[in-house]
Amino acid sequence: MTNERFTLIKNIRLINPIEEKTVGCDLLFCKKNGKSEILKIEKNIKQLPKEGVRILNAHGSLACPAFTDLRCALPERMTQYRESTESLLFAAAAGGYAHLLCRPITSFPDNGKKCTEIVSSAKALSECRVSPVVPLSVGGDGEKLAPFELLKAKGALAIGAEGEKNEPNGRLLIGAIEESKRLSMLFIASGYEKSLTGSGVNQGSIAAKLNQKGDHPAGELLALVKALLLAEQTSCPIHFPVVTLKKSVELIRQAKKEGVPITCATAPPYFSLSEQELLFLGNNARLCPPLRTEEDRLAVIEGLSDGTIDCICSDHTPLSKREKSKEGGALPGAVGLETAFAAGITYLVLPGHLSLYRLLRLMSIAPAALLGQDAQIKEGGECSLALIDTKKELVYTGHSIYSHSFNTPFFGTSLWGRVIGLYVRGADPKWEIQ
Repeated sequence: MTNERFTLIKNIRLINPIEEKTVGCDLLFCKKNGKSEILKIEKNIKQLPKEGVRILNAHGSLACPAFTDLRCALPERMTQYRESTESLLFAAAAGGYAHLLCRPITSFPDNGKKCTEIVSSAKALSECRVSPVVPLSVGGDGEKLAPFELLKAKGALAIGAEGEKNEPNGRLLIGAIEESKRLSMLFIASGYEKSLTGSGVNQGSIAAKLNQKGDHPAGELLALVKALLLAEQTSCPIHFPVVTLKKSVELIRQAKKEGVPITCATAPPYFSLSEQELLFLGNNARLCPPLRTEEDRLAVIEGLSDGTIDCICSDHTPLSKREKSKEGGALPGAVGLETAFAAGITYLVLPGHLSLYRLLRLMSIAPAALLGQDAQIKEGGECSLALIDTKKELVYTGHSIYSHSFNTPFFGTSLWGRVIGLYVRGADPKWEIQ
């Protein structure tokens, strides 16, 4: 008696984002004891296991590595009206994600119980892996380094400076950075100076029209310069979470040329939209960091094209209708899991800024590698793949959203590119292939 289950997916066009080629083939994988393994990738697979094999026909659909997200807000007990763990995972599936790295919770205890709870609650609902980012210190109080080795054993993959209640002191910060290198955990710097952020509007002419003071761009630059200096002085890798400014792109580009171990990401709104959209989209365009100038947007695209920016994150931040409806005081943030791929196709691939291969590397291979994982679709590897249609329209409305929250600047916008099927670690897809 065996619990092995075999599945043959026929007639897929498999995209290899690293080698930049697409081949028509069949894919045979096995699911056993909760794990999947790709057994064969070749044309017209005929030699199959003697036991029954489920055969599915993809009818020529494009298949690519499932996506990894390095920045996503995790629902907490007091914020269930924004998002539940279940709706978060549905949104992730709709967006083609196999792994979510969730931003740190300040009140993280030091016994690993919260890590276990996060990982196990997600596992009970979906094959999509959810990994927590832990704060630098116990409870985010800035007094004592968190027990990173214990927390890693419980499922944490990264350490984040944003999990601190106050600005961490230098000794604590350097200690956490050095521990992240020793334990091979991703260290994520704070993306902004807290005292210079909060309105969700970029300081400048648009903020003035809205009678808002706005968030000074120096809020991002101060945090970035600090991260660059720490990476240079400690020789430890540091990841900057969201890049939005032309000056930020320039600083990171120069630092990489000098060998500074810095990586960074951006999110779809910052290569898709500029601060002008606030005049038309209202509070749904209030983000943290805020939308910037058109010059900044074009620089972010250039950074994605030339390799300065390493990956694309969703920056999924669900907020309630009430939190977004406050005049002049709406909380900044947007949901992003379901629209990230479509925004990439619409604003990067179709205009010719990036190839489809480059976009898929930025959303799958590159972020997974920063977590020490291999997301490639290959024989002997895990079967986590997304079926995509780059020519299919996506209109994000209240009838098509899986997230509980609708706060997005893309609400009602016609985008191109959809995820039409998803296998995560060999589990049945959210949308069954016919």
